[in-house]
Amino acid sequence: MSEKLEEARREVERRLEESRREAEMRLAEVRTTLETEVGGVLPKKKYVWMAMAVGAAGFALAMRRSRRRKRIRA
Repeated sequence: MSEKLEEARREVERRLEESRREAEMRLAEVRTTLETEVGGVLPKKKYVWMAMAVGAAGFALAMRRSRRRKRIRA
């Protein structure tokens, strides 16, 4: 029984590490794309443009949810 648990734990850790690596690679791709596509438009201080990006993402999610609610009611 403990062998199966240990094997399952190792498998979960392996998957977690793999997911973490994929997320880091995607983040690096996004950063590279932002630097090349947007270029000088971004403010120099990272916290400012990160706040702007988070705000835009939150706004997009809010708009998406409001559309779903309208469809359900209709």
